[in-house]
Order: sequence, then C-alpha cells, then structure tokens
Amino acid sequence: MVEVLEYGYLAAALAIGVLLYWRNPPLYVGFVWWVFFLTPEVRRLIDYQFGWNPTSPVMLAPSLLAALTFFTLLRHLPKLQFYPIFPFGLVFLGLFYGYGVGALRLGWQASTWDLINWMVPVVFGFYLIVHWRNYPSFRRAVQRTFVWGVLAMGLYGLLQFFDPPLWDQEWMTNAGMTSVGSPAPFEVRVFSTLNSPGPFALVMMAGLLLLSSGGGLLRWPAAGVGFVSFLLSLVRSAWGGWLSGLIFMAAQRGRFAPRLIVGLVVAGLIAFPLISVGPVAEVVNERLQTVNNLEEDPSAQSRETFYSTFAERAFSSPVGEGLGKTGLATKLSSESGESNVQLGEFGAFDSGIMNIPFVLGWAGSLLYLTGLIWSLFYALRSGASHSDVFAAASRGIVVAVLTQLIFVNSLNGVVGMVFWSFLSMSLAAQLYHVRSNADYAKTNREASSEDRSIPHDAAPTRS
Repeated sequence: MVEVLEYGYLAAALAIGVLLYWRNPPLYVGFVWWVFFLTPEVRRLIDYQFGWNPTSPVMLAPSLLAALTFFTLLRHLPKLQFYPIFPFGLVFLGLFYGYGVGALRLGWQASTWDLINWMVPVVFGFYLIVHWRNYPSFRRAVQRTFVWGVLAMGLYGLLQFFDPPLWDQEWMTNAGMTSVGSPAPFEVRVFSTLNSPGPFALVMMAGLLLLSSGGGLLRWPAAGVGFVSFLLSLVRSAWGGWLSGLIFMAAQRGRFAPRLIVGLVVAGLIAFPLISVGPVAEVVNERLQTVNNLEEDPSAQSRETFYSTFAERAFSSPVGEGLGKTGLATKLSSESGESNVQLGEFGAFDSGIMNIPFVLGWAGSLLYLTGLIWSLFYALRSGASHSDVFAAASRGIVVAVLTQLIFVNSLNGVVGMVFWSFLSMSLAAQLYHVRSNADYAKTNREASSEDRSIPHDAAPTRS
C-alpha cells in the first residue's frame, strides 16, 4: 500500500505537470512551486501512516517535475549562443565537468542525483528566459503562487510552533536532525511544510521580499503570519539576507522605498501582537541576543573552524572531487564500496563558497562562476525594467540569496530554484521591456510617417 501511495503521488504530479507543461506554461510554473512547497509534508504524512522511509521516492517529485524543462533546453539549445542566455551554457559545461569527475570517483548514482540537484534549477531558469514573451503571465503566476504559499506555510509554521502535529514530531525523531529543535510545543525551529528550517527560511525570505511588489489585499495577512514563522525558523543568516534584499530594492533609484515602507509598516502591525509577548517573543529575542555574542555561539564557532581548517583543501584541488561528494548525494556514493542511508563525511557542508571549487575543481569552477557572474551582470541592472516592481523584487531576491553562499550552497535544490528562477525572471523582464519599448517606438514612428504622408487636400475643411 505504501508503494502505491508513494509512486502514485509521483505519477500524479508528473501527469499533471506534463499536461500543464504542454497546455498552460504559467500554470505549470505555479504548479512546480506548489510541489516544491508541499512535497516534504506529503512525505511526512505517508511516513506517519506507514512507517519511516529514509529514501522515500515521494521526494523525487519536485525535481522530476521541474526537469520537464529539459525538453525546452533540447529544443532551444542553439539559443545558448545568444545574449543573454549564453552564460547559462558555461554553467552547464561546468556542471557536466563535475558530473564526469564524480561518476568516475564516486559512482554514477551519487553523481547523477547531485547533477539533477544542481542542474534542474538552472534548466528551469533557462525555460523562463526562453519564454520571455510570456513574462507578464509568468509574473502573475509566480506572484499569486507565492502570496498563497507564504500564507499557507506561515499559518502551518505557527501551528507547528505552538502544537506540532504528530507526523512532524515523528519525522523529527526519525530524521535525527538536532537543528530542528525538539518535537514539543515552543521548542520547534519552524520548518513548516519543507524539510528543515534552513530551506524554509530562505523560501520564506524570497516570498516576503516578493510580497512588496504586489499581490492584492491578501499579501498583508500573508506577510504578517509569514514574517512570524520566518522569525521562528531562527535562521539568522536568512534574517540578514532578507534585510540585504530590502536595502538593495530600496536603493534602486529610490523608486520603491515608499512602497517598501508601507509594506513593512502594515506587515509589522499584523505581526506585532505575536512577536511582542509570549513564547514567540522569548524564543526570537533569545536568538537575537546571540547575534551580539557570536564568540560564544556554537554554530558560529563551528562555521569559523570549518572555514579555517577546510579552506585550503577546498581551493587547492585542481581536478575537484566531483558532483556527489557533498550533500544528500553522499547517501548514494559508492566510494566506500556500497550505498547506505546515512550521510557521508561531507553530507552537511556549511559553505557554498567552498562547495563550488571543492566539487567542480579549477576548470569546472571557472566555467560555472564565469557563467554565474556574467548572468548576474545582466540581471542586476534595472535597464528597461526600471519601472517594473516585480523585476525589482526579483533582483532583491537574487542579492538576498547570494548572501547565503557564506553559510550554505544556495545555488542548488529548492533554494537554487529560488535563485535561478528569480535571476531568470529578472532577465526575462529586461528582454520583454526592451522589446515592448522597441515595438512602441516603431509604432510611433510608423504613425508619424503616416501623418506626414496624408495629402493636404485630404485634410478636413471647415464648413
């Protein structure tokens, strides 16, 4: 029965995804995000009913659904030679290099899983850029999805903090993740419908920044409950990323500062009753105090030690260790002779800055980072999209996610989906607005030419 549910969910998600991919691209984009938001919770419900499964196939659904965009990549492959998509080709080459090294050193299973984890967000971003003519409909779909997503995940996060559901408690116990706190009221680091506080905080960070660009009246209650749950994740780096994104957005010619101020005030008034008194205030204030005392904070000390002891190894590997050496893919690595359900030596890797050269080596990193920086150069300029508040929010999200590279690899997985999607939406916005402005100017020129060509005797005369 459990296999029927697990593979049935996977098959249903793919069937709906294929239909929307071919018939309604905007709905497909929104559906992909919902599957990323909710699949970990579906997995926990199934595990609660039928028993813990450390390698549940349910978790494949988001990646496989987004991977449908590989068909778009194959169809539009020649466009990689044109601006502004060309840098994506360099990123792909860097990842394929890392995959080759990983397949030779670690086995094809671990390296293939890791390639999917790294590659799918980039391919999904490629899909958004190639369909830049659909930018307005994609914009509406993404905005609507994140408004409802922030509201739903925020409300569930509050429930999880005050009275964690039994399936979440059981998952916390079975997963053995000390970073999520204890499965008891007021002791959970909120992860809502996602897998852990880190990804949840970064997705919520992006959602809260996006709400500043619009979303109707529903965005105000969504921002209120979302912000409280965001704080209860207790992920300080995400708090800082959210602040950096706000500053970047406000600095864009000062156009959006009033909108941001109004949004912050309204969301703050909604959230204030929860964060001012009671257990929420106690937990958040306790976490905030550690910001001023990082010398005695265990997690900060651990990260400092990691950087000081591992940096030389990460940057001094010309060939690289290959994809599959870090993260969840280490469960599938054949380096030790057989696969297992436990994370390997580098299963928890607390630095995206060092992860890239460690697995991709010098050649792969050069290709990957050149493509990444080149894309950022295009995307972070407002250009023709300077009056588009959604594009401004997208650029703010890109900056916010980039700040997280110090703490985690924010370029793959669900957080990578956030980064590459909003980077691509920024690029699509520029292409769309440049073309729209050009068409408008052309229409005006043609109209002006027609006016000049009207014969004088055709002009209306007074009676």
